[in-house]
Amino acid sequence: MSKAKGFTLIELLVVIAIIAILAAILFPVFAQAKQAAKQSVCLSNTKQMGLSAQMYANDFDDILPETGWDGPCSQPMPTGGSNFVTVSDDYFSGVFAWPLAIYPYSKSYKILTDPQDAEPYAYDKITSNCYEQQLLLMNVPGAYPGMRNVPGALGKALPLSYAGNYEMSENYDSTIAGGRTARTSATKEFPNSQVASPANVFYIADVGSGSFSSGGNTYYFAGWYVIPGYGTNAASASNRWVLGSRHTNGRNFNFCDGHAKYAKDEATTATKLPAAAADSPSMNGYIWDYQQRGIYTFPMTDGPSYLPGY
Repeated sequence: MSKAKGFTLIELLVVIAIIAILAAILFPVFAQAKQAAKQSVCLSNTKQMGLSAQMYANDFDDILPETGWDGPCSQPMPTGGSNFVTVSDDYFSGVFAWPLAIYPYSKSYKILTDPQDAEPYAYDKITSNCYEQQLLLMNVPGAYPGMRNVPGALGKALPLSYAGNYEMSENYDSTIAGGRTARTSATKEFPNSQVASPANVFYIADVGSGSFSSGGNTYYFAGWYVIPGYGTNAASASNRWVLGSRHTNGRNFNFCDGHAKYAKDEATTATKLPAAAADSPSMNGYIWDYQQRGIYTFPMTDGPSYLPGY
């Protein structure tokens, strides 16, 4: 009987080298495929959130759910002989922020989380009674009285990776709502019928939660409200807009007509901007850059050259 011949050392080394070369080629491909899959899930989430918001608008006179902070976080009515309501995290007006307002239509809180987001704590604003009351009144699983004082508790109860375009709220147009110190009541979102280009004005986008410190504790926060460039003048850790660029240097958007799409983020440079908006990298600069690519922030924007209040 002949004796079976085994591999020589050189043959084994050649096989190992081939495996190493294939791994070096394929592992990045697998990683990219995994990232692409997460991006697709995020885009699907964004689409579902937008459709839920459209159903809400159908029931509420063409008004989309609230994307601003002022609307939910203010007194329901003036008190103490004042003619004005106080805008503060101490109060909840009864107007739910969009992530909670769409729940009766989406029937899912899972769509609020991007699988690519390592810190989905956009809803985690420590000490905010406004944030806490909304969770309690909506009976969100895991919500409990006093949780606003526990770093991370709000965000764990309602993980959130997205924020709404707060310029869609009339509260941020002083000609309509007045200043925060002279507001008679919380206003609403601009009706869709008043949006100049619903297919271009974004309603929801990816946002990133920055790290903050309170009482020696570190927590993450972004808010359910954002516009392009929000937080760029603050410390890099709290740069909420830039931190939302987690899908191959881009993010997913949902628009006021309900459609969703992915778009690359571009560096904002003063040379791109008209003289009236050349204070890059402020929010105006970011807004202008996206506007040139067909992604509008202000509801009255009717074209790429629109300059509101610059």
